This record gives sequence, structure tokens and C-alpha cells, in this order.
Amino acid sequence: MRERKTFQEHCEFVEELSRLSFFLAFRLQDRLPELSLEEIIRKQTPFFYHALDLENNVILPGFRIEEASDAAEFEEKMWAQVRKLALDRAARFYRSSVGMAVPETYNAGSLKYDPPLPGLPPNFCNFHIANAVAPNSIFDDPEYLAGCLTTLMEKSAAEYGFDTLRTSSWLNGNERFLAYFPPEWRDGRVLQPCYDDKPDIPGWTFGNWGQLVTARGTFNRRMGAYVREHLTMRYGCYIASCSFASLKRHLKERRYVQKSS
Repeated sequence: MRERKTFQEHCEFVEELSRLSFFLAFRLQDRLPELSLEEIIRKQTPFFYHALDLENNVILPGFRIEEASDAAEFEEKMWAQVRKLALDRAARFYRSSVGMAVPETYNAGSLKYDPPLPGLPPNFCNFHIANAVAPNSIFDDPEYLAGCLTTLMEKSAAEYGFDTLRTSSWLNGNERFLAYFPPEWRDGRVLQPCYDDKPDIPGWTFGNWGQLVTARGTFNRRMGAYVREHLTMRYGCYIASCSFASLKRHLKERRYVQKSS
């Protein structure tokens, strides 16, 4: 059994995620000349929503962009500016932070399905992924995620008549996750870029940045180093979908015990 992340580890998570956000935003300026540096931080990094836990990804009053000659200097100056606020918010939200809890809206274990969404066919069940078994991984018990998927299909079909599953996530590039889905899921994956002509530039959501978080909710330093070196994510954010019927057959063929989550 892994230990829950400590408050000190959560503070380190907030700092590292903030620092990486500032570093990446500065380095992306040449590729996004139409955006201000403040806009790049908001649109392409998780700083406001995930590091500071600000709803609606809002920009803080008084937040300002520091002058700097390179990304390292910018990172240091920006962290010095926001450090007190960031650590104050870390203390406030530690107990409900990633790795400590999942939102009450999650209705199928580590998964949450949306009501019918504008722009999607009415039979499509769009879902989100978290980790309700932290500090363990959703992949530790092979039956666990199968149970969550089964619960999600049963509940969403009864509530909304859904018959097709869909999600957009970096996990659609992860083999452990893909193993739970039939070939049509993998074969039909489509990259979801923020910019059609710059598909390697990430958006701000955890659909992109979740790979920077360990099962315990700490900062994934290996992935962080990858972003600093390559200025992009190791795994792209892909949309994938399949029918409930196909997924049920696949889970049965894989001999997962489809117990309720």
C-alpha cells in the first residue's frame, strides 16, 4: 500500500507545476506570436486551474508578467511573484487536491459521465477520468477499471439512453489504458490539437497535463523533464470512441470480472 502524499509533497507539486508552466509559456512565445505571454500561460498551461485551483481558469487580479531575457529567468521571477499565493492555496486545497480526493460529481468510481453535450450525437456518453483509488493506481487491480467502465455504461444508459462511449485524453496513447478497449477505439483515435498547424502544443486541461501527475498526486519529474527538453507532452491528447456493445464484448473476452465499482 502506497502512502498518501504529504502536505510538503503537495506544495512541491504546486511549485513544480507552476514553474514548468512559466518555463513552457516563455519558450512557446515564438510559436504563438498572436498571443500575449499571459494568454499563453492561461491557454497552454495548467497554472491557473490546476496549480492554483482556480475555477474557470481565471486570471488573478494583480497578476503581472515579469520582464525576463530567457525562460529560466522568467520562471524564477514568476515563481517569486506568485509563491506566497500559490502555497497559501496549496494549504487551502490540499485535502481535496488530486491524489487526495475526486470531485463528488464522479459517478462511476474513477470515471464521470456528462449529460448529453451540444455538438455530440445524443447517444454519445462523454466521460472523464480521475483516480479514486489514490495513492494506488487505477491499473494496479486489472478488474478495477473494467468495473468502473461497466458501471458507467449501466448508469448512463439507464439515465440518458447512451450506447457509445467517448473521451479525450492523453491516456488514449497509453498502452495500459488502451488494453481495456476494443480495436475500434484504438484504430479510430484522432489527435485533438489546440492548433491545427501546431499539433504538439498542449492545451491547459489535465486531458493533456494529467501525465505530469503520479498516482499519488505528486509531480511526475520524469515527465516534467521531458516537457522541458521537448517543449511538448510525451503523449498527445486523442479523442476515441466505441460502442457499449463492443466494449462489453472486449471486456468479456479479456476475462475481466465486470464487478460494480
